[in-house]
Amino acid sequence: MASFKNIFSKIWRNEAGNVSMMFGLALLPMLAAVGSAVDYSRISNAKSALIAASDAGALAGAINRGSVSAREAAAKSMFEANLKQSNFTDPVNVAYVNIVENNQNAGYRLDVTGNIKTLFGGIIGQSTVTIQNTAEARSASDTPLDIVFSLDTTLSMEGARLTALKTATNGILDEIAASALRPSMVRTGVVPFDQYVNVGLSNRSQPWLDVLSDSAGTTTNQCAMEYPQIGETNCRNIPAYTCTVDGATKTCPGYRQCDPVYAKTAQNVCRPVTTNARTWYGCVGSRNYPLNTQDGNFGTRVPGIMNTWCAAPIQPLTNDISTTRATINGLYPHGNTYMQTGLVWGWRMLSGQEPLAASAVNGLQPRKFMILVTDGRNTASPNYPDHWGGDPVVADNLTRETCANIAADKATGVRIFTIAFEMDGLDAKTILQNCATSTGGQFFDAANATQLRTSMSKALESIMRISLTK
Repeated sequence: MASFKNIFSKIWRNEAGNVSMMFGLALLPMLAAVGSAVDYSRISNAKSALIAASDAGALAGAINRGSVSAREAAAKSMFEANLKQSNFTDPVNVAYVNIVENNQNAGYRLDVTGNIKTLFGGIIGQSTVTIQNTAEARSASDTPLDIVFSLDTTLSMEGARLTALKTATNGILDEIAASALRPSMVRTGVVPFDQYVNVGLSNRSQPWLDVLSDSAGTTTNQCAMEYPQIGETNCRNIPAYTCTVDGATKTCPGYRQCDPVYAKTAQNVCRPVTTNARTWYGCVGSRNYPLNTQDGNFGTRVPGIMNTWCAAPIQPLTNDISTTRATINGLYPHGNTYMQTGLVWGWRMLSGQEPLAASAVNGLQPRKFMILVTDGRNTASPNYPDHWGGDPVVADNLTRETCANIAADKATGVRIFTIAFEMDGLDAKTILQNCATSTGGQFFDAANATQLRTSMSKALESIMRISLTK
């Protein structure tokens, strides 16, 4: 009997031509099916890469508050960086479109067309596949915004820090002016603070304020026997030295110091002395606890503090950017740090009721935000109504309680963005961080002027709520 191998060999030799023909006919659709699956996967991945890159580019263009060319550069840089990460290597055409409405930047769009070469599509006559996508990002310009800058202008901010604060805040105002927000839909306010807040002399007659009338007082001559100074001796130059100003370590300038020389014979010296004089410069203190941590019950009025200088006056909400800019440029350093007073007056400005009532915008209730910037720990505390106390524990606890009250005020809905600027106190940073997160805002730790500017810009990006619409 012939072996199985020999029999099979004969059959194969006899049928070889037919088998080859059948295999060849079957191979073409098999290759087409396998190739189509491979190409489909590549095309799907390429399309996902183009969509992701164009979305990122549209967001970058919309967020940028610069010129048309600056917005295009930002969009292009972000698109190309994201596309490169996807390993997409085939030709891509991109149209960068700046969206303008009512003479304002309203958003940004990328129209993207890409061609991807197929590996097996040539079998069925399709060597390339065209992929198209449109990505568009717009800001929430249809919702009015109220933004209050609560800014530390204490003595520890004197010099370079205050200059950096003014520069950063002016940069934010530039971004607002160049954004998609219509001027009528965004209002800005300013609350400068030290251990007090200055509500402005124009509010003197308001029913929520308790302030005495100014008085020139009585001036009389008071005389006494004195040994007048007739000269100086032992004069020397004192070099610059390390000092503490409002809790911050600084280098204080040197000075010239001399010992006085007095006459040996006493003389009767008379000087005018004024008594019972009082002047109000706009500074307000604290109502008794817990009203000092609240926005309400102003039947118990806010006390005006006489014969006391404090920070620059507050600027109520306005849609005039130039007014806010003038306020920022006019800030000056004064006093010690009490963050709570900046927080509570920022809240009061945003709440839309007394004492700093602000109406709705075009019948719409604005979204409300506070950007608080400070460089140091609390060094002042209230002793009711004044703020000449120096208990940081009391001040910290009142700051925490005020933050909690703002977070609980759902009717106002204030979101707080806090920025620790060149601050070395972990405890104070924790207070700021918790205050921001409890209201749905963000905390930023800015170690220098550049980071301060970046932090304020990031806060504004969140406030403007840029979103994809296509």
